[in-house]
Amino acid sequence: MNRPTTIHSLAESTTFADEHLTRRRSAAFSAAQRHSRRVTFLRRVLPTAAIGAVVLTIAWMWLDPLRFARDIPLEVGKISISGSKLNMDAPKLTGFSKDGRPYTVTAESAAQDLKTPGIIELSNIVGQFDSGARGSTVLNAKSGVYNYKAEQMRIFNGIDFRSTAGHSGQLTEAIIETRKGHLVSESPVDFFFKEGSLRGNRFEVFDHGSVLVFEGGVTMILRPEPSPAIAPGKEAAQ
Repeated sequence: MNRPTTIHSLAESTTFADEHLTRRRSAAFSAAQRHSRRVTFLRRVLPTAAIGAVVLTIAWMWLDPLRFARDIPLEVGKISISGSKLNMDAPKLTGFSKDGRPYTVTAESAAQDLKTPGIIELSNIVGQFDSGARGSTVLNAKSGVYNYKAEQMRIFNGIDFRSTAGHSGQLTEAIIETRKGHLVSESPVDFFFKEGSLRGNRFEVFDHGSVLVFEGGVTMILRPEPSPAIAPGKEAAQ
């Protein structure tokens, strides 16, 4: 009487084992499918990401908007990028002329177009130049463009300068070569000194101010020194 019961129980155990094995196989198959999909996804994405990283690296190395700062002694404050322009606050350029005279050029702000990395636009410029035994000269300009490869600066809009020797002047535009101590202006200039003033249509400075050349419609006004006053007693004696 117990044999049918044992056979029935064995059949139920066998069926349960088959179902458990089937579920395990199904789970393993699903896991294999998910792994295969992940592998396929990674095979597609990783090369694309790697190529993108290489492209970005090459682009940054090509643009490298700050590479000019490694070539010249330039200090800058805050830096920001707007469109294709790199904007800098309070840039300061320091250096020495070819004969060892120091100079400093500061500006309120500067901008560099990433498409033309050799050019820096400057606003509200103040330049200080050592003239050796003749003292120093301070120059102000509202706008300027500095070509650091050519070591040349074009300044314009509201230019004035003053030296410790008592000279001063006003320009509308000029080109300065800081290391050579050379300045040239193809526009009218007014130059003032202790004894009078000069005006010309062209102005050129050599060797940090040791030679000044005025050309084109030059006019000069001299102020004669006043004669010393004669004391009343001396005048009567004469």
